Amino acid sequence: MYSISRKSFLALLVFCAGIKSKIKYFYFSNSEIKTVTSFADVVLPIEEPGMPNLVEASVMRRLDEELYFVADEIQEDFHAAVMVLEFIPLLYWKFRTFSNMEKEERIQFLESIAETDSDTIRAVVGNLKLLVFLVYYGHKSTWDSISYPGPFANPPEKWSEARLHYQNLLKGNSV
Repeated sequence: MYSISRKSFLALLVFCAGIKSKIKYFYFSNSEIKTVTSFADVVLPIEEPGMPNLVEASVMRRLDEELYFVADEIQEDFHAAVMVLEFIPLLYWKFRTFSNMEKEERIQFLESIAETDSDTIRAVVGNLKLLVFLVYYGHKSTWDSISYPGPFANPPEKWSEARLHYQNLLKGNSV
């Protein structure tokens, strides 16, 4: 009998679920965008006065840009983490996937699993939260709201070759 690795099985599952159909972003699929946006919507303080929303802080675009250039193993792990987040409510007898829950339900669900004994669930939620926070608070639009004056001596932003390449891809230039 043929044995299949866990990563191969997850990749096959992701492919069969149609998650690999990338349209608007280079890394994320449409379903992953919906899941990560639903997650960021409840963990970030976007409804607080003076705080930018997800679009103003370019959260999804920066996540897509950063994850587009990482190693394939990291990309696969992140795809798997997003899939776990999307379907984990079903294991807790919720009859909707994460992105299809109402905002209050998502908040309550994340609070209910905060003290879980599952290392996997804690790792998925914690690592996704860390990455979303890093991108959100790393954007200049949040700095005034959190009283961060910016880098010392305020040097001009210098983009890496990877960021320039990503911007060219967005513009349709395949340089």
